[in-house]
Amino acid sequence: MHPHATVLVDDAAASRLQLADYYRQTYASKPDWQGL
Repeated sequence: MHPHATVLVDDAAASRLQLADYYRQTYASKPDWQGL
């Protein structure tokens, strides 16, 4: 991803993702050195 990308989150659309829990867990446990 580009270092200056903007991401918009649509909870209604995201609710249809098959791996939504995986994505949330992965984001929650990522190391601090990865930044945002």
